[in-house]
Amino acid sequence: MTKPEKDPTNTTRKKPAAPHADTPLCKFLTKQIEALAGVKNQREIAAEVGYDKPNVISMIKTGDTKLPLDKVPALAKSLGVDPKHLFRLTIEQHHPEVARVSHEIFGNVVTDNEMALVRMFRKVTDDTDPLPPSVLVAAIKDAFKM
Repeated sequence: MTKPEKDPTNTTRKKPAAPHADTPLCKFLTKQIEALAGVKNQREIAAEVGYDKPNVISMIKTGDTKLPLDKVPALAKSLGVDPKHLFRLTIEQHHPEVARVSHEIFGNVVTDNEMALVRMFRKVTDDTDPLPPSVLVAAIKDAFKM
């Protein structure tokens, strides 16, 4: 049995899948950058982070390349997001095992926004740690369209 010959006129090639495309970091960046549409574009974000070309932001967002750890603070500032959250997602992408061990040792990283909710909950419950009522859970889900 002979192998079928390849068609030399067929020049269409599939682009290889981006190695990090399905990571939570890429999904997060895509949502945050889309949320800034009309406020700032990727060229402006790239400049604020210290990149000359906006395609670097596109490559990070699509998972073609990783976000360098030293760029996390500048990107977080440019996107208006908590740097702790962005750093956690970046570590998960770079070193999943380190992220797992870090979580095991230190627990959840709580962002400033999350901590504000915790403080409010503690205040209104007089720090009694009750189970959140279902009406509160439903209201939070509704507020965030979950």
